[in-house]
Amino acid sequence: MSILGAMFTAVSGVNAQSRSLGHISDNIANSQTTGYKRVETRFETLITVSNQNLHSPGGVIASPYFANGVQGNITQTQNNTNLAVTGNGFFIVSRASNQTATDTTFDALRYYTRAGDFEVNRDGYLVNNGNYYLNGWEVDPETGIPNTSVVSPIQISQVIDEPTPTEEIEFVGNLPSNAPINPTTPLPPTSVQVFDALGNPHNVSLVWTKRADNLWMLDIQADDSTLDPVNGTISGVNDQSAATATLQPNVAPVAQVNTITLPAAGMAPGRTISVTIGANSVSVTAPSTGYTATQAASALVAAINGNAGMSSIVTGSNVVGNTFQIVADVAGTPFTANLAGNGSGQLEGVDIPSALLLAGDTSSITINGTTITVDGTTPLSSPEAVRDALVLAINANGVINGQVTAIEDPNNTDRLLIQSDATAGSFTIAFGGTETPTSASSDGASTSTTTTANTPPVAQTDTLTLGGTVGPGEIGDTYALTIGSQSISYVADGTETSLSDLATRFAAQINANPGLGVTATAAAGVISLSAINAGVPFTSSATATNGTVPGFIDVQFGQTPTTAGTVVAVSNQFNPSGNASVPTLQTAGQDINVSFTVDYGLGAQVIDLNLGQFQTTEGITQFAGDNIDVSRLTQDGVPQGLLNDVRIRDNGDVELAYDNGRSRVFFRVPLAQFNDPSALQREVAQGFTETFDSGAVRIGNAGDNGAGTMRGSALEGSNVDIAEEFSKMIVTQRAFSANTRVITTADEMLADIINIKR
Repeated sequence: MSILGAMFTAVSGVNAQSRSLGHISDNIANSQTTGYKRVETRFETLITVSNQNLHSPGGVIASPYFANGVQGNITQTQNNTNLAVTGNGFFIVSRASNQTATDTTFDALRYYTRAGDFEVNRDGYLVNNGNYYLNGWEVDPETGIPNTSVVSPIQISQVIDEPTPTEEIEFVGNLPSNAPINPTTPLPPTSVQVFDALGNPHNVSLVWTKRADNLWMLDIQADDSTLDPVNGTISGVNDQSAATATLQPNVAPVAQVNTITLPAAGMAPGRTISVTIGANSVSVTAPSTGYTATQAASALVAAINGNAGMSSIVTGSNVVGNTFQIVADVAGTPFTANLAGNGSGQLEGVDIPSALLLAGDTSSITINGTTITVDGTTPLSSPEAVRDALVLAINANGVINGQVTAIEDPNNTDRLLIQSDATAGSFTIAFGGTETPTSASSDGASTSTTTTANTPPVAQTDTLTLGGTVGPGEIGDTYALTIGSQSISYVADGTETSLSDLATRFAAQINANPGLGVTATAAAGVISLSAINAGVPFTSSATATNGTVPGFIDVQFGQTPTTAGTVVAVSNQFNPSGNASVPTLQTAGQDINVSFTVDYGLGAQVIDLNLGQFQTTEGITQFAGDNIDVSRLTQDGVPQGLLNDVRIRDNGDVELAYDNGRSRVFFRVPLAQFNDPSALQREVAQGFTETFDSGAVRIGNAGDNGAGTMRGSALEGSNVDIAEEFSKMIVTQRAFSANTRVITTADEMLADIINIKR
């Protein structure tokens, strides 16, 4: 009967919704469970009879659907061993079947999970909260290649990291191109700590010394080693010599002195005398009373010393009577003093006779052959009258006018003065007549005479003669020169080609030090030393010693635009007894590996010093700077280490970090994939096992062949959506109530049928 069928169908509906509610409750209960995969409900119709003529209610059955392949939310954690999978895949895990204090055995059955809350337990296994042990591949820590043939529980037993002896030192840095050559204070060494086979630390220092432009000496100093990478002594031929001799003695300058002689009678009133030196000129003019000779000389000295331009050249001094001196201010600097003016010529004083000049008397003066006569036709009753008449006649004579000038002597009424009008001019004079005048004084023209000749200074020149063997084996030969109390040395770098080359380089070094007071020129092994200041003497001496320098490795930098600053050659020729070796092939791009051997009591240990590549900036360079700039100085040795931390990388590598700074990978976590992950058998604690319907497991690296990726320090949460579950619960409740209503209705209908009988 269909009423009973309806009741039974409703009962199946109640049962189905009850199961759905159970699934919902399970999901809600595990909404915070790490790696939980929700259960969904799928409903299927039960059919009894159903055709075009008849349909009998059959009911419904509810079956679970496991959303094992649906991603949960990923959250970051502070635990380095937590793992989460983004995308497809499961962690492979095992369960312990027996556990003792010393051993753990595992079930043969393999489990899978998405619960990645793994932590290291007391035995070193990675175990999650469900007590599942994480499985993985073992990895060769040297090659990083995993053994994918065996998947087994990961047990971290490598708590001690064995020491690794140093095999390589890498140096990347810049040597200062403007560093001094052979400095008295060397550049600080660059040091690195290396390790022997037992993990003991030792110091290796790289000592760099610039021996010439673009040439550096490298000394590798290995403390504690019984073997020396760089050793021996470079000593050349002991035949060096250096001697100085005076080629040109010093000549001190002498200041020029000119003596100026003025007319002894002085200067007539209104007369002028000038002195000209170079572009500077001074003059003095006698006052109405005239100048005595001493007054005139003093006036000229004052004028010379008061003129700024002239006083910077000469000094006037030493007035004696009618003479004074002009002295050059700078010894060795000549000058020419020229006299001019109408007071500089010859001066004659003429005394007039005291007798009267009467009729028939004459007085005459002959100047340059022209006779000037006055007579007593008109009596001249005094000497003054005769003087005045002669002055008037001389100055009025057309022949001698312009040659001389006559004036009354302002200081003597019985005397007249006759002076040449020409600059430093002279004239002849004679006297006649019945009353003959006489010469009171006869002074020649003013003169400028060099009484002390100028003597220019001559710079002292000494020679420095060098001798001895030069060449590559003469590194460190020292040639020292002392000038006065100062010394300078040239230290041979072995690149000198001849004594001439040596002298040229030493001369350049001398010229770069002007404080020595000399300049140097070189020719054929001889250096000429000339005083910078002529007239200043100096003393010189020289010594030469044979060089002795410790062995070194020679590093040469390029000198062309394309190779400047990069290494072009490394030589071991100056390392006579050290064990270091340099590359044979040294073309552009080849590695610069300097190999050396040390022994710290455990046998020979070979270390490669990696300096980069030839003719590239990869490694060591030589550019501008004052100090060695180290960009990287590392070595590959490590001491013994204790396990400090365990981290799981995003690719699944289990990284063990030790307190010696090294991290090593011994395991890798793979991912397991299935064709139908929803068909996996659910186990306790978010575990799964393989079933026939899930398909066979495929194991591979994270990110390969469709596998998802891993996230370290992260967890995948439950894929349950609470809001969705609440919505489904409301629907389930309504469906459940509706089915119970069908049962009630069917019951009432049956009751009505039973009541028909009554």
